[in-house]
Amino acid sequence: MTKHRASTRPARQRPSYHVGNLGPQLLDAAREMLAEVGPTRLSLRAVSERVGVSSTAAYHHFANRAALLEHLAAQGFRELEQTLARREPASSKEQLLRSGTLAYFSFARQNPELYQLMFGPELASSEATTEMPEARARAFAEVMKIIAEILDRGPNSPEVRAAAVASWSYVHGLASLIIHGVLKFAPDNTDESLIDRTLAGFANLFRIWLAEQPAPTTDRR
Repeated sequence: MTKHRASTRPARQRPSYHVGNLGPQLLDAAREMLAEVGPTRLSLRAVSERVGVSSTAAYHHFANRAALLEHLAAQGFRELEQTLARREPASSKEQLLRSGTLAYFSFARQNPELYQLMFGPELASSEATTEMPEARARAFAEVMKIIAEILDRGPNSPEVRAAAVASWSYVHGLASLIIHGVLKFAPDNTDESLIDRTLAGFANLFRIWLAEQPAPTTDRR
């Protein structure tokens, strides 16, 4: 009788997962693929293949492609909130404005594909679950905390909300212009120097605007 020698080749191992950790693995793979191919070519099937599981298994965690993108965007907003909360400590209101602006801008620059997904058209037409809008609202609330501290006003005051919208619009627009290559980021430039220059530019504009405003009337009653 011929004896067959046992094969010494190691068996090919599939990625280990179970119901409890497959969801995070899928999100991690989707995050990697988002940076590689962008949101338009990101599919649940492709992400499943990256992880090494069937599409059926993935659908237990995400109902469809839109749900996957929403979870990715929510993850991004949570990270943005944490980034703003961990901003550099400031010794003055001017430094607080600078550190908050810089924290936001640097997050967008370091995560360009994720940032574009968070604010892009891929999710604009979808009926988002509560997770993404809540995460976005919490990120904006962190912006409002910074502005409230700068203005010495309550975080829910109209003045704080108006200034928070203005500041978010400024830094979001700046980040988007850089990400899309409309504004060129020179090799010798830094996030800090760009933020300093643009904030200084706003200061000059506001001085002119304030000079043109009528003096407040005195109530003599």
